[in-house]
Amino acid sequence: MAREPLYVCMTMDVERIGACSPTGGPPDWAFGARSVSGFCDVLEAFKLPATLFVVPDAAVEQGALLRKIAEETESELGLHLHPQCWKDHYLDVEVHDYLGGYTADEQHAMLAEVLDQVGDSLGDIPRAFRGGNFSANDDTFRVLCELGFTHGSVSQPGRSVPRFKACWKGAHLDVHFAHRAFRQVPGDLDFVEVPLTSDQSVGDHWTGVGDVRIESATAEEIAKATRQEVGRQVGDGKLIKHVCFLTHNMVNFWSDDTNTKGRKGVLTDALSLIEEIADDLGLEMKGATLQTVREAFIQKASDTGLQPSVSGTAG
Repeated sequence: MAREPLYVCMTMDVERIGACSPTGGPPDWAFGARSVSGFCDVLEAFKLPATLFVVPDAAVEQGALLRKIAEETESELGLHLHPQCWKDHYLDVEVHDYLGGYTADEQHAMLAEVLDQVGDSLGDIPRAFRGGNFSANDDTFRVLCELGFTHGSVSQPGRSVPRFKACWKGAHLDVHFAHRAFRQVPGDLDFVEVPLTSDQSVGDHWTGVGDVRIESATAEEIAKATRQEVGRQVGDGKLIKHVCFLTHNMVNFWSDDTNTKGRKGVLTDALSLIEEIADDLGLEMKGATLQTVREAFIQKASDTGLQPSVSGTAG
Protein backbone atom coordinates (compact mmCIF):
# COMPACT_ATOMS: atom_id res chain seq x y z
CA MET A 1 0.00 0.00 0.00
CA ALA A 2 1.34 3.41 -0.98
CA ARG A 3 2.37 5.60 1.92
CA GLU A 4 1.04 9.11 2.33
CA PRO A 5 3.54 11.75 1.19
CA LEU A 6 5.44 14.15 3.40
CA TYR A 7 5.83 17.17 1.15
CA VAL A 8 9.30 18.63 1.68
CA CYS A 9 9.56 22.23 0.47
CA MET A 10 13.10 23.58 0.39
CA THR A 11 13.08 27.29 -0.31
CA MET A 12 15.72 29.92 -0.94
CA ASP A 13 15.33 33.69 -0.93
CA VAL A 14 17.44 34.99 -3.82
CA GLU A 15 18.55 38.51 -2.87
CA ARG A 16 20.40 41.16 -4.86
CA ILE A 17 24.03 41.89 -3.94
CA GLY A 18 24.69 43.18 -0.44
CA ALA A 19 25.84 46.63 -1.58
CA CYS A 20 22.28 47.28 -2.79
CA SER A 21 20.48 45.18 -0.19
CA PRO A 22 20.59 46.64 3.33
CA THR A 23 18.64 43.67 4.70
CA GLY A 24 21.38 41.32 3.46
CA GLY A 25 22.66 39.81 0.24
CA PRO A 26 25.61 37.99 -1.34
CA PRO A 27 28.94 39.83 -1.70
CA ASP A 28 28.68 39.66 -5.49
CA TRP A 29 26.56 38.08 -8.21
CA ALA A 30 29.01 35.21 -8.74
CA PHE A 31 28.73 34.16 -5.10
CA GLY A 32 24.94 34.32 -5.30
CA ALA A 33 24.89 32.16 -8.42
CA ARG A 34 27.21 29.61 -6.84
CA SER A 35 25.03 29.49 -3.73
CA VAL A 36 21.86 28.79 -5.73
CA SER A 37 23.60 26.13 -7.83
CA GLY A 38 25.14 24.43 -4.81
CA PHE A 39 21.82 24.38 -2.95
CA CYS A 40 19.97 22.87 -5.90
CA ASP A 41 22.74 20.32 -6.49
CA VAL A 42 22.39 18.98 -2.94
CA LEU A 43 18.61 18.82 -3.26
CA GLU A 44 18.85 17.04 -6.60
CA ALA A 45 20.86 14.25 -4.97
CA PHE A 46 17.77 13.60 -2.83
CA LYS A 47 15.42 14.03 -5.82
CA LEU A 48 14.07 17.25 -4.36
CA PRO A 49 13.29 20.45 -6.30
CA ALA A 50 13.62 23.92 -4.82
CA THR A 51 11.34 26.91 -4.69
CA LEU A 52 13.46 30.00 -5.34
CA PHE A 53 11.91 33.30 -4.22
CA VAL A 54 13.68 35.93 -6.32
CA VAL A 55 13.76 39.69 -5.69
CA PRO A 56 12.98 41.71 -8.84
CA ASP A 57 16.44 43.20 -9.34
CA ALA A 58 18.02 39.74 -9.07
CA ALA A 59 15.44 38.41 -11.54
CA VAL A 60 16.50 41.01 -14.09
CA GLU A 61 20.22 40.45 -13.44
CA GLN A 62 20.28 36.64 -13.23
CA GLY A 63 17.03 35.55 -14.85
CA ALA A 64 18.65 33.43 -17.57
CA LEU A 65 20.75 31.49 -15.05
CA LEU A 66 17.82 30.98 -12.69
CA ARG A 67 15.57 29.76 -15.50
CA LYS A 68 18.24 27.26 -16.54
CA ILE A 69 18.65 25.95 -12.99
CA ALA A 70 14.89 25.72 -12.51
CA GLU A 71 14.44 23.83 -15.77
CA GLU A 72 17.24 21.37 -15.01
CA THR A 73 16.06 20.67 -11.44
CA GLU A 74 12.28 21.03 -11.93
CA SER A 75 12.31 23.87 -9.42
CA GLU A 76 9.90 26.78 -9.14
CA LEU A 77 10.71 30.48 -9.47
CA GLY A 78 8.62 32.74 -7.25
CA LEU A 79 8.78 36.40 -6.30
CA HIS A 80 10.39 37.90 -3.20
CA LEU A 81 10.32 41.54 -2.15
CA HIS A 82 12.11 43.78 0.34
CA PRO A 83 10.79 47.29 -0.43
CA GLN A 84 13.95 48.84 1.07
CA CYS A 85 16.14 46.90 -1.38
CA TRP A 86 14.07 47.49 -4.51
CA LYS A 87 15.26 49.77 -7.32
CA ASP A 88 17.31 52.59 -5.75
CA HIS A 89 15.52 52.50 -2.39
CA TYR A 90 18.70 51.31 -0.68
CA LEU A 91 20.12 54.81 -1.15
CA ASP A 92 17.66 56.17 1.41
CA VAL A 93 16.56 53.07 3.27
CA GLU A 94 14.93 54.88 6.20
CA VAL A 95 12.30 56.36 3.88
CA HIS A 96 11.00 52.92 2.90
CA ASP A 97 9.13 50.45 5.08
CA TYR A 98 8.74 46.68 5.30
CA LEU A 99 5.92 45.26 3.17
CA GLY A 100 3.49 45.01 6.09
CA GLY A 101 3.85 48.74 6.70
CA TYR A 102 2.02 49.65 3.49
CA THR A 103 -1.72 50.00 2.84
CA ALA A 104 -3.57 47.70 0.46
CA ASP A 105 -3.45 50.28 -2.34
CA GLU A 106 0.26 50.89 -1.78
CA GLN A 107 1.05 47.16 -1.78
CA HIS A 108 -1.02 46.65 -4.92
CA ALA A 109 0.74 49.46 -6.79
CA MET A 110 4.18 48.31 -5.65
CA LEU A 111 3.68 44.66 -6.55
CA ALA A 112 2.07 45.51 -9.89
CA GLU A 113 5.15 47.58 -10.76
CA VAL A 114 7.41 44.73 -9.61
CA LEU A 115 5.61 42.31 -11.92
CA ASP A 116 6.07 44.74 -14.81
CA GLN A 117 9.77 45.08 -13.97
CA VAL A 118 10.31 41.32 -13.79
CA GLY A 119 8.38 40.75 -17.02
CA ASP A 120 9.49 37.46 -18.52
CA SER A 121 12.88 37.43 -16.76
CA LEU A 122 11.82 34.35 -14.80
CA GLY A 123 10.01 32.76 -17.74
CA ASP A 124 6.39 32.36 -16.74
CA ILE A 125 4.82 35.06 -14.57
CA PRO A 126 5.60 34.06 -10.97
CA ARG A 127 2.61 32.78 -9.00
CA ALA A 128 4.40 32.12 -5.70
CA PHE A 129 5.29 34.90 -3.26
CA ARG A 130 7.16 35.53 -0.03
CA GLY A 131 7.62 38.96 1.53
CA GLY A 132 11.00 39.94 2.93
CA ASN A 133 11.38 39.21 6.65
CA PHE A 134 7.92 37.55 6.50
CA SER A 135 6.46 41.04 6.65
CA ALA A 136 2.74 41.25 5.88
CA ASN A 137 -0.49 42.73 7.17
CA ASP A 138 -4.17 41.82 6.93
CA ASP A 139 -4.42 43.19 3.37
CA THR A 140 -1.46 41.28 1.93
CA PHE A 141 -3.08 37.96 1.00
CA ARG A 142 -6.03 39.69 -0.67
CA VAL A 143 -3.72 41.97 -2.67
CA LEU A 144 -1.60 39.01 -3.78
CA CYS A 145 -4.71 37.18 -4.92
CA GLU A 146 -5.94 40.22 -6.85
CA LEU A 147 -2.62 40.34 -8.72
CA GLY A 148 -2.76 36.70 -9.78
CA PHE A 149 -0.56 35.06 -7.15
CA THR A 150 -1.97 31.67 -6.20
CA HIS A 151 0.32 30.37 -3.46
CA GLY A 152 3.23 31.29 -1.26
CA SER A 153 5.11 30.97 1.99
CA VAL A 154 4.22 34.32 3.48
CA SER A 155 4.00 33.32 7.15
CA GLN A 156 6.31 32.06 9.85
CA PRO A 157 3.95 31.00 12.65
CA GLY A 158 5.33 32.16 15.99
CA ARG A 159 7.43 35.01 14.57
CA SER A 160 6.92 38.28 16.42
CA VAL A 161 9.07 41.15 15.15
CA PRO A 162 6.97 44.34 15.18
CA ARG A 163 9.78 46.49 13.74
CA PHE A 164 9.62 44.30 10.61
CA LYS A 165 5.80 44.43 10.59
CA ALA A 166 6.05 40.64 10.88
CA CYS A 167 3.76 39.37 13.63
CA TRP A 168 2.64 35.75 13.32
CA LYS A 169 2.04 34.63 16.91
CA GLY A 170 -0.78 32.10 16.91
CA ALA A 171 -0.88 31.88 13.11
CA HIS A 172 -2.21 28.72 11.49
CA LEU A 173 0.57 26.14 11.28
CA ASP A 174 -0.60 24.04 8.36
CA VAL A 175 -1.24 24.40 4.62
CA HIS A 176 -4.46 26.38 4.11
CA PHE A 177 -6.43 28.79 1.97
CA ALA A 178 -5.57 32.34 3.07
CA HIS A 179 -8.10 34.69 4.64
CA ARG A 180 -9.15 37.90 2.89
CA ALA A 181 -9.26 40.00 6.08
CA PHE A 182 -7.19 38.33 8.81
CA ARG A 183 -3.81 36.90 7.90
CA GLN A 184 -3.42 34.45 10.80
CA VAL A 185 -6.36 32.13 10.11
CA PRO A 186 -7.62 30.02 7.19
CA GLY A 187 -10.11 31.61 4.82
CA ASP A 188 -11.56 31.19 1.35
CA LEU A 189 -9.13 33.04 -0.92
CA ASP A 190 -7.81 31.11 -3.89
CA PHE A 191 -4.32 31.44 -2.42
CA VAL A 192 -2.70 28.42 -0.78
CA GLU A 193 -0.40 29.40 2.08
CA VAL A 194 2.47 27.03 2.96
CA PRO A 195 3.77 28.18 6.36
CA LEU A 196 7.46 28.02 7.23
CA THR A 197 8.42 25.22 9.62
CA SER A 198 9.91 26.27 12.97
CA ASP A 199 10.48 24.72 16.38
CA GLN A 200 7.36 25.87 18.20
CA SER A 201 8.76 24.77 21.57
CA VAL A 202 11.44 27.49 21.46
CA GLY A 203 10.66 31.15 22.14
CA ASP A 204 13.98 32.78 22.98
CA HIS A 205 15.21 33.25 19.39
CA TRP A 206 15.26 36.85 18.08
CA THR A 207 12.33 36.00 15.80
CA GLY A 208 10.23 34.88 18.77
CA VAL A 209 10.13 31.24 17.65
CA GLY A 210 12.58 28.39 17.08
CA ASP A 211 13.85 29.57 13.71
CA VAL A 212 15.71 26.73 11.95
CA ARG A 213 16.91 28.42 8.78
CA ILE A 214 19.57 26.27 7.16
CA GLU A 215 22.40 28.81 7.44
CA SER A 216 22.31 28.87 11.23
CA ALA A 217 20.55 25.76 12.55
CA THR A 218 22.14 22.36 13.05
CA ALA A 219 20.84 19.32 11.21
CA GLU A 220 19.56 18.04 14.56
CA GLU A 221 17.61 21.25 15.21
CA ILE A 222 16.01 21.01 11.77
CA ALA A 223 15.15 17.38 12.47
CA LYS A 224 13.62 18.24 15.84
CA ALA A 225 11.31 20.82 14.25
CA THR A 226 10.40 18.30 11.55
CA ARG A 227 9.50 15.52 13.98
CA GLN A 228 7.54 17.90 16.17
CA GLU A 229 5.48 19.45 13.37
CA VAL A 230 4.94 16.40 11.17
CA GLY A 231 4.13 14.26 14.19
CA ARG A 232 1.43 16.77 15.12
CA GLN A 233 0.10 16.80 11.55
CA VAL A 234 -0.15 13.01 11.52
CA GLY A 235 -1.79 12.92 14.95
CA ASP A 236 -4.32 15.60 13.99
CA GLY A 237 -5.04 14.05 10.59
CA LYS A 238 -4.14 17.17 8.60
CA LEU A 239 -4.95 17.07 4.89
CA ILE A 240 -1.35 17.78 3.90
CA LYS A 241 1.76 16.76 5.80
CA HIS A 242 4.49 19.23 5.00
CA VAL A 243 7.69 20.92 6.07
CA CYS A 244 9.00 24.14 4.58
CA PHE A 245 12.53 25.34 5.25
CA LEU A 246 14.36 28.53 4.35
CA THR A 247 17.80 29.72 3.34
CA HIS A 248 19.40 32.52 1.29
CA ASN A 249 21.78 32.92 -1.65
CA MET A 250 24.46 34.36 0.62
CA VAL A 251 25.26 30.90 2.02
CA ASN A 252 28.07 28.56 0.91
CA PHE A 253 26.32 25.35 -0.20
CA TRP A 254 29.14 24.08 -2.41
CA SER A 255 31.42 23.10 0.48
CA ASP A 256 31.16 21.39 3.85
CA ASP A 257 34.37 23.05 5.06
CA THR A 258 33.28 24.90 8.19
CA ASN A 259 36.40 27.09 7.95
CA THR A 260 34.78 28.71 4.89
CA LYS A 261 31.31 28.63 6.47
CA GLY A 262 30.31 25.75 4.24
CA ARG A 263 26.79 24.43 4.92
CA LYS A 264 26.62 21.62 2.38
CA GLY A 265 27.17 19.01 5.09
CA VAL A 266 24.46 20.44 7.34
CA LEU A 267 21.95 20.47 4.48
CA THR A 268 22.84 16.91 3.47
CA ASP A 269 22.58 15.62 7.04
CA ALA A 270 19.28 17.43 7.60
CA LEU A 271 17.71 15.91 4.50
CA SER A 272 18.85 12.43 5.54
CA LEU A 273 17.26 12.94 8.96
CA ILE A 274 14.01 14.22 7.43
CA GLU A 275 13.86 11.09 5.29
CA GLU A 276 14.31 8.93 8.40
CA ILE A 277 11.58 10.82 10.25
CA ALA A 278 9.17 10.41 7.35
CA ASP A 279 9.82 6.67 7.40
CA ASP A 280 9.34 6.51 11.19
CA LEU A 281 5.95 8.20 10.83
CA GLY A 282 4.83 5.93 8.00
CA LEU A 283 5.20 8.61 5.34
CA GLU A 284 7.19 8.87 2.13
CA MET A 285 9.42 11.90 1.66
CA LYS A 286 8.30 13.70 -1.48
CA GLY A 287 10.16 16.67 -2.88
CA ALA A 288 7.76 19.47 -3.68
CA THR A 289 7.69 22.97 -5.02
CA LEU A 290 5.04 25.20 -3.53
CA GLN A 291 3.07 24.77 -6.75
CA THR A 292 3.06 21.01 -6.12
CA VAL A 293 1.72 21.56 -2.60
CA ARG A 294 -0.98 23.89 -3.92
CA GLU A 295 -2.17 21.25 -6.37
CA ALA A 296 -2.16 18.50 -3.74
CA PHE A 297 -3.99 20.65 -1.21
CA ILE A 298 -6.67 21.74 -3.68
CA GLN A 299 -7.31 18.10 -4.59
CA LYS A 300 -7.54 17.05 -0.94
CA ALA A 301 -9.71 20.06 -0.08
CA SER A 302 -12.04 19.32 -2.98
CA ASP A 303 -12.45 15.76 -1.77
CA THR A 304 -13.64 17.09 1.60
CA GLY A 305 -15.86 19.85 0.17
CA LEU A 306 -13.54 22.74 1.04
CA GLN A 307 -13.40 25.26 -1.79
CA PRO A 308 -11.79 28.70 -2.22
CA SER A 309 -13.47 31.73 -3.70
CA VAL A 310 -12.67 32.59 -7.30
CA SER A 311 -10.57 35.68 -6.55
CA GLY A 312 -9.43 38.06 -3.86
CA THR A 313 -12.34 40.44 -4.41
CA ALA A 314 -15.13 40.56 -1.86
CA GLY A 315 -17.84 38.00 -2.54
